Parts: sequence; structure tokens; C-alpha cells
Amino acid sequence: MKLAAGKYISLASPIIFGAFALNHFVPSLSPLFLALLAGLIIGNTIQSNAMIDAGAPIMSKYGMRLGISLLGLQISFGNFKSIGWTGFIAILIVVVTTFTVTRVLGKYLGFTPGLSLLIASGFSICGASAIAAVGAARKSDKDEISYAVGLVTLLGTLSIFVIPPITKLLKLHDTTAGAWIGAAVHDIGQVIATSSFVGGDTIKYAVITKLSRVVLLAPLLVMLSLRGNQETVKIGRVKVRNLFPPFIFGFIALVIVNNFITISKAGLADFSNLSKFLLSFGLFSMAIKVRFSSLRRIGGKPLVFGIVMWILFGAFSLTVIRVLGI
Repeated sequence: MKLAAGKYISLASPIIFGAFALNHFVPSLSPLFLALLAGLIIGNTIQSNAMIDAGAPIMSKYGMRLGISLLGLQISFGNFKSIGWTGFIAILIVVVTTFTVTRVLGKYLGFTPGLSLLIASGFSICGASAIAAVGAARKSDKDEISYAVGLVTLLGTLSIFVIPPITKLLKLHDTTAGAWIGAAVHDIGQVIATSSFVGGDTIKYAVITKLSRVVLLAPLLVMLSLRGNQETVKIGRVKVRNLFPPFIFGFIALVIVNNFITISKAGLADFSNLSKFLLSFGLFSMAIKVRFSSLRRIGGKPLVFGIVMWILFGAFSLTVIRVLGI
């Protein structure tokens, strides 16, 4: 079993590196999405075998969870200082409204609570990374995770082509355009690509706003862990409710480390790449066990819903930013 799992990891690793190489040339395509897509294609092309059965569950569970813990090093409360109280209020309004309305309407339209939560998390905070984190925290259905990642990636990619012409048409200042892109676009790679098309200082404001949204991943994971089904662990003869999965403790600890200990930019970049690699490997290993027929079972309604929400909240986030004078 261990030999088969090791063989799986050694054979799958080049695929994940390939996803990162493609992301280098096409930054708008997240390596997480590319790895998930590769897993879906391979899993639906070849038959499952002992190597996949041994290695995929290990990486989809532990690789994903370790990657989520390392996400804590990307969260800096100093980003809020950069955007000021007005920017913080704008982000809070956009994130809370997007998350709440998407989740409530999703349930109203008959989506499962899990799918509604995943889509709401991806739309409101940080795309595929948020979906992976929330999916692991709530032990979500792997088919729904795959569907949600594909949905936010599709719509985030559309933003690259839709938003820049609108910023030119409305003659938005670089600060306003950057804040809008950072508030409305899902993945950091897509934020960079979109703001690059606009030009000027837009990218600076877009990245700061986007990273400030990521900060809100911390309270979301804590809240979901507290409201989830807590496991009971035994310490000696005493049974104790485990409020947080161990990787959430790791995530919180690294958030604290990043905000009280100075880590070099190069070090943070290395940890960020390691986190993305582990999350990509986890999503690949999850997707390799998913069948396209199970995704078709979810249907096209969430896709239509996602497109409508993308349009509405794109307009809503710009309205909030302009009303607050950013």
C-alpha cells in the first residue's frame, strides 16, 4: 500500500508542476483549476487502480489540509491599513453581502447547502482557494467542490475580458478601477491579469484590495468550524469536543505568526507557492475520483445562477466603491 501511494505521488507530481508551468504563461488560469481539470480528464480516461486508490485519498486529504494551513501566511492584517477604513468598510460590505445573498438564494433555488456554501465562499473571498479551504473544513462532497471550482474559474476568467473595457468606458480613476477589480474578481491571478489590461497604477490597488478580502477567510473558517459537526477526541479517560480540525489550528497559528513575526518577501513567496502546490495536488487527487456523469447530475442551474450573480455583484461592488468615494 505504501509503495503504491509513493508511486502515485511520484507520477502525479510532474502533472502538478505542469499546471504551474502553464499558469506561468497564462496567469489567469489558476494552477488549482488546471490541476483539478487534469484530474477530471485522467480520472475519466483511465480505469482506477491500486496506485490511485492508495495515493489519491492521502493527497486529497492531507495535502489539501496542509496547503490550507499554509494559507495562513498569506493573511496580513496590515493590508487593511493600506486601504484605510473606507476601503475596509467597502470590502466588508461586498464580501458579507455577496456571501449571504449567494448562499440564501442558492438554497432557495434548491441547491444543496454544501454547494450553496462553496459557491458563496468562492465568489466572496478568494475563488478556488476559498472553496478548497471551506470544502476541507466542512468535508464537502467532492463533486460539488469540482463544480464550484470550475464555476468561479470560468467567471473569473470572463472578468479579464469584460471589466477593463468598462473601466475605460466609465473613465474610472486607477484607484477606483483597482479597488473594483480587487473586490469583484475571484482569483489573485485573474485580478493581476485584469488590472494589467487596465494599466497605470491599477494593479497596485487591485492586489491590495484582493489580499484584504483574503483576510476574511480566517473568520469564515473559524465560524464554519464552530458551526460544523465537531468530532470528539479522547484524552486519557476524558472525552473532549474538538471544536476545530487540526489543520484549522495550524491555519490560525500561521496567521498569528505572519502578523507578529517578520518573514521576508522571498520566504512568504516560497510558502505561498508550497501552499498552492499542495492545494493543487489535493484537488487533482480529489478530481481523479470524480466522474463527469456526477457533475452532470448537478445540472446547469448553478451555472446560470453563477453568471447572474457574477453580473449583479460586479455592479454592486462598483456601486459600493463609488458611493464611498474610493
